[in-house]
Amino acid sequence: MDTTPEQISARTAAAWTVVLAVLGGFTGYAWDGPFLAVTCALSLAGGGAVGTVLSRRRIMAALHDGQGKAAELGYADGIADMMVLGISAYRAAVFPLSGPDAVDAAERVARRRAAYRLTAADGLPHEVREAAAAALEAIDDGSDRATRTAMEDLMQAVRKQRATR
Repeated sequence: MDTTPEQISARTAAAWTVVLAVLGGFTGYAWDGPFLAVTCALSLAGGGAVGTVLSRRRIMAALHDGQGKAAELGYADGIADMMVLGISAYRAAVFPLSGPDAVDAAERVARRRAAYRLTAADGLPHEVREAAAAALEAIDDGSDRATRTAMEDLMQAVRKQRATR
């Protein structure tokens, strides 16, 4: 069964048309018999069909606008998550848990380059970019305590970005 918004809208319109036709038929039959039942059923079904066709365009436009906005917000959240992951990988290369010689210089440079590229990605809010720049600066300076604080600030900025929506 197709569950796209277009198909759901079409099935809903068809269901309303059938319900209105049945309601019109029962009402017409109760008032005056079979002729009025058919007339009322056709009138209500036709009115319902015309109404759903006329309103469908606006409904679909609103759905597509909502989908576009949701995709934009999801993209920003995904980029922010990837940026935090890249900066965390760079931090792990600069401050490895198994000692200062655990990560070679080439890997450290590669992770630094990846973290800076992710920070420069389009779609990130200004506050998140500022927090990421502060975290990268702290990592580049080599201060573990400042790096922890900057990473906490970065995570808070990403959480705040999500909460303001």
